[in-house]
Amino acid sequence: MILTRSAINEGYDSTHIPSYGPESRGGTSYADVHVALKEVMSPAAPRPHVLVAFNAPSLAKFGPTVRPGGLVIYDSSVISARPDDLATEVRTVPVPFTGVAAELGAALVKNVVALGALQGATKVFPEETFLTAIRSTLKQKCAMIPINEEAFKLGAKLAGEQVC
Repeated sequence: MILTRSAINEGYDSTHIPSYGPESRGGTSYADVHVALKEVMSPAAPRPHVLVAFNAPSLAKFGPTVRPGGLVIYDSSVISARPDDLATEVRTVPVPFTGVAAELGAALVKNVVALGALQGATKVFPEETFLTAIRSTLKQKCAMIPINEEAFKLGAKLAGEQVC
């Protein structure tokens, strides 16, 4: 949702369609996010440009759908290596989302570490655009803003170190 807010704040059209069925209790779940210069015509993403994977089952299921030339960012705290079934033209960026969140003492911020990794690997929007969206999302929980900002910046730094 923060990615979608960031895109809209940058003047793009964006949709966020989550799918958290019974699989979300330990298996695969996903959310499709579309960002477009003009109106998003279909919210589904059968061949995504980018995949952010939080666990091995999700990477195994959705990784092969990433189009050639795309990007997979994955949680290297829980996924040991790049899967063999990804297209060779798919770039991978391992970032320890869970490990960073644990070091910060807040397991719930691993999604913000991942968002930072997305920004660090792609530079899709300026850092401040994301931070503004994070602050807006957490305005009712102001005490959580500093740790989420730190999580975002660490994710961006770790992913950015791997980009050539």
